[in-house]
Amino acid sequence: MELNKFFKNLQANKPDRSAQFRNYLTMIDRLSSKRVSLKGSMVATAPQPARAGAGRRVATTDMKTVMDRYHQKALRLAQAKYYAKQVG
Repeated sequence: MELNKFFKNLQANKPDRSAQFRNYLTMIDRLSSKRVSLKGSMVATAPQPARAGAGRRVATTDMKTVMDRYHQKALRLAQAKYYAKQVG
């Protein structure tokens, strides 16, 4: 019963997708106007000890697949920004 109540409250407080997308585009515009560079923003973590049996069936991804996905995502973002500016 408590789990159903939790999910109902979660759905009630869920913002709509257009508001999320609008906030995302304004964040992108704000960062691009400030010329924020994210180079070197990754924090190195401590090396993890090796564990026996870990990583036996590691799925490998072809670099072409990664680049295709990145290109498609960048193209969709550019199209969305263009559409948002055209619509107003």
